[in-house]
Amino acid sequence: MIKYAGLLAESPMADDPSEEEEKRRQSPPPVEFVRPSETQGPAPPRDQPPAAWVPRPEDYQVPPGWAGPAARPVGPSNLPKIAAVFLLLSGILGMAGAIINAVSLPSVSDYANFTNSSPEVLAVSQICGLISIWSQALAILGGVMAWQRMNWKLTLVCAIFALFTLGYFLVDASLVGLVGLILTVLARRYFAT
Repeated sequence: MIKYAGLLAESPMADDPSEEEEKRRQSPPPVEFVRPSETQGPAPPRDQPPAAWVPRPEDYQVPPGWAGPAARPVGPSNLPKIAAVFLLLSGILGMAGAIINAVSLPSVSDYANFTNSSPEVLAVSQICGLISIWSQALAILGGVMAWQRMNWKLTLVCAIFALFTLGYFLVDASLVGLVGLILTVLARRYFAT
């Protein structure tokens, strides 16, 4: 018959008291659940080894040799934010130019003369307008990412596309995008990734 709750176990198989002691030593310590309002019991004495292996936070950190040649300083420089302002301004100027060009349509006779005289120029201008619309969206995305200092490679691609934005005077948004691209290249080390 086996008795629990701290009493000796009596069993026909457990004739040797040393077997029983070894079983008690090998069994894990009891688990106590403590409510948040209760206090935890006394700590085990320091001379006893812990009941289980407990990982330390430093076991999960990247070893210093894996960090690369030099860690990037993510510091107080405002260069990424200045680049972000120029990229956002490029996208906004491009959108303003597209809206102004869409609102100020030529008269029907002017449009008919324009399409009859040079249809190739009309097709090229429509293709450039479509590329400009995509470039405006990417310039704004690059500005937001540069403001947050994240993913320099994608920000660089967006800054390159900012060169293809067409503003009201055709090249005003592209020039602002060029300044944003230069500042994005210079701000490389201040980005988090």
